[in-house]
Amino acid sequence: MWRWENQDQIVLWIWIGIGLFFLTTLFITLLVINYLRSIKKNKQKVSQLVRNTKKEYWENTLLLQEKDRERLAEELHDNIISQLNLIRLNLTDKKPEELNRDLKKSMQLIRELSHNLTPPDLDEVELADLIADYLEQVNKNIEVIFRHITIRTPISSPVKLNLFRIVQELVTNILKHAEATRVDVSLRISLNYLMLTIEDNGRGFIMETHSGGIGLRNIQSRAQKIKAIYKLKTQPEKGTKFIACMAIQ
Repeated sequence: MWRWENQDQIVLWIWIGIGLFFLTTLFITLLVINYLRSIKKNKQKVSQLVRNTKKEYWENTLLLQEKDRERLAEELHDNIISQLNLIRLNLTDKKPEELNRDLKKSMQLIRELSHNLTPPDLDEVELADLIADYLEQVNKNIEVIFRHITIRTPISSPVKLNLFRIVQELVTNILKHAEATRVDVSLRISLNYLMLTIEDNGRGFIMETHSGGIGLRNIQSRAQKIKAIYKLKTQPEKGTKFIACMAIQ
């Protein structure tokens, strides 16, 4: 009798063990299924995020390209074509030396436009000289003060190009919108860091109303590319000041 009871208990414990094993297996299976579902959802979210990021990137790229085309068309129409039209209309009344002078002026405008769109070989020119050459052209329309304290230290071409484009973007905005009479540009280059400052005495603006502008996004994008930290200070009727600083590697 004892043996049968003992066998019944053994069978009972075996079934309990089988049940626990089944429940444990089921629990682990459910955990694995939930984990795989979670991974799938995360992959879908990441894929969607990548698609959205790519879409936003290409949209911004197209906007920037369109802006460059508009700027090029504006420069061609307002400066070069207008100048050539004046030469054409007054061709019979002009003396050879006057015609030669006007043609040289048109050629200079074309050279400046070409220089702004495609700067010279950046490996062969110092950043301070590149900025100085550009500001010399701007100085015809507004008072420009350029101060630079630099030492000869290797600066990569991408850093030069992005800083130069930032200067162009800021100065162009000053000329078009700030109603300023003076621009102060400062460049400091040491062994360890580079600092660029651009300040005008124009009418300033409210940052919140312009934070989404293409120009500011362009500056932000270029600063991120070269790992520069920057700050833009401005208030209505108190001018604008831009400061950028980056480590030299």
